[in-house]
Amino acid sequence: MFKFKPTKISNRLTITYALLFFAALTLVNFATLFSINYYINKTAVEQLWLVDHAITNTVKELNDIPIIDLKNISQIADNVDFNLIYHNRIIYNTGERYNLPEADADIIGKVMEAKAGENKIMYLNNNHTLSDGEKVRIQIIKDMDNEENYLHVLAGIMLAMDGIVLIMAVIVGYVISRRALSPIDKITSQAKQISASDLSARIHLDGPDDELKRLSDTFNDMIARIQHAYEKQNRFTLDASHELATPLAVIKGYTDVLDRWGKDDREVLNESISSIKAEVANMTALLDTLLFLSKGDNEIYKLEITKFELDDLIKEIVKESNLIDDEHVIFCDSYPEAQMEADRRLIKQMLRAIIDNSIKYSPSNTKIIINYKIVNQAAEIQISDQGIGIPQEDLPHIFDRFYRVDKARSRSIGGSGLGLSIVKWIVDIHNGTIKAESELGKGTQTTVLLPLVK
Repeated sequence: MFKFKPTKISNRLTITYALLFFAALTLVNFATLFSINYYINKTAVEQLWLVDHAITNTVKELNDIPIIDLKNISQIADNVDFNLIYHNRIIYNTGERYNLPEADADIIGKVMEAKAGENKIMYLNNNHTLSDGEKVRIQIIKDMDNEENYLHVLAGIMLAMDGIVLIMAVIVGYVISRRALSPIDKITSQAKQISASDLSARIHLDGPDDELKRLSDTFNDMIARIQHAYEKQNRFTLDASHELATPLAVIKGYTDVLDRWGKDDREVLNESISSIKAEVANMTALLDTLLFLSKGDNEIYKLEITKFELDDLIKEIVKESNLIDDEHVIFCDSYPEAQMEADRRLIKQMLRAIIDNSIKYSPSNTKIIINYKIVNQAAEIQISDQGIGIPQEDLPHIFDRFYRVDKARSRSIGGSGLGLSIVKWIVDIHNGTIKAESELGKGTQTTVLLPLVK
């Protein structure tokens, strides 16, 4: 059963375009009728004047009127009659007499309109001076009944055609709009299959590369980004839960120990309290890091952009790193002058995190070298170590959150696997790039490229 719902886009388009088409057609028909009516009236006026000229050229004297066949003159045009009036008396008439207004000076020489019963007539009153000096008034009348009937029939035909065309426009418009918008129904039905539990479904739309095809491609790209972010968020949540589960399990274990033996054993009490405090400190540090990353993800971290000397910052980092760590040789060969516009605290945190990572995974008495140079209005900073290296299959993932190459060894060394992800975030927020190159047993080189001006 055919159901027409104006709430649907296809129905609204059908109604809108059908009404616009109908309005345009009606306007064209009105203009056509107006033009035809104007042409008919203009032709009638010309006929009246044509008859008037024929009479004035034929009738020269009063005596000519009885002997001249004036009826032929009235046949010059259809439905035209005329009267010859002498001293307000009709002395010649070719047909029906009409009750017309008095011919005063205002209407002499003008074509006028009037009604004769139900019919429209046009008439002309004009004075004609004969050769003998006598004056005769010529009254010419044209019955417009045929022309009016023609206009009425034409208007009726146009109105009927307008109705037929409107119905056809609605039907054809509905079919075309449904066919044109059918891809949207397909997009809608396929989009319903996409849910939070299954973001792998995609919209497949065949056909030309039109707006709807590009819409489906854009939608697929958006779903792909959402799926990537969703999977990343799930992995982040699982990893965070896992990282928090270990210290909580340790705390619970020591709490049980305290409950059983710690009340009476001073040594057990001290050991348990120390371990609990250490695990709480680890959890606090982890939560602080997660909060930092969360602010970055939600773009609520406010950068403190300042101008500073990059060479001074590198000197400061080298000095502090050597003070903290005396088992490695940390140095920079040269300090070329370079002014940078960025968040100095974050840049320092990023470089310190890379150096700390090199310290953790480099044997004692090895070198950690910092080099930097200016390349195309950007600072290229390289940090190289002689550590254990990173397997090639792990290199693409080292900046992912909670990713650790050797989880067992990483836990014994310390850390949550968030350090390099913070490094990546700091580089990204400064519109920079970072890459790592490594070889097992020979070390790792991390290269950061940062624009000098944010």
